[in-house]
Amino acid sequence: MIKLYGLDVSFPVNRVRLCLNAMGQDYEFIRISPIAEETQTDEFLKMSPSGKIPVIDVDGFTLFESNAIMKYLCRKFDSDFYASDYEGQANIDKWLDFTAIHVANGVGKVLFNKFLAPIIEVEVDEQSLEDGKNFINRFFTVVDNQLANSTYLARDTLSIADFCLLATVDPAEAIEVDMSEFPNLDSWQKKLMAEEFYKKMHNSYVQALEVMMRALSAESA
Repeated sequence: MIKLYGLDVSFPVNRVRLCLNAMGQDYEFIRISPIAEETQTDEFLKMSPSGKIPVIDVDGFTLFESNAIMKYLCRKFDSDFYASDYEGQANIDKWLDFTAIHVANGVGKVLFNKFLAPIIEVEVDEQSLEDGKNFINRFFTVVDNQLANSTYLARDTLSIADFCLLATVDPAEAIEVDMSEFPNLDSWQKKLMAEEFYKKMHNSYVQALEVMMRALSAESA
């Protein structure tokens, strides 16, 4: 049995959800909130020493870090979403790293300061917010250029690099990114959002975020 620990609005978690959905693997999604410090228990820290999500448990084998989890799942279940040859793997790996390090950094900074900082009652870091917007413009442009010449991010067929990027740019509407400035990325995103593996996760990130915000408001009332 596959258990995935995470939160609906976490884009690292959603990378794994997209991967599992596309592979057709049944799994139990166990919602656990870092905001409520549910990831700081002794039990959870045994699975993820940093207290971060996602974590996956496959028949007692636990693993953290979204990209590592997706590679593992592809190898375990013999999925071609991750290449079998060295060059193909390297090409996917570079876009996984680029997305996780650069694209996610920009999205994360803006998302945190616009939504999460007020929830956990910390001061909005205006410099971080501005840096995030600049990173988004710079690194969305890079992937937009890549998608001008490729059907998918790392190759001409779907791969875990696409799941990684799709989940990472999913908050774009919520954080008010003008996707018309990145037409190739915009077209690619809309195409994948129409797929069943995305719709099985949620209708939209905005909707998932609204649900979380309502729940948090109710808890604090």
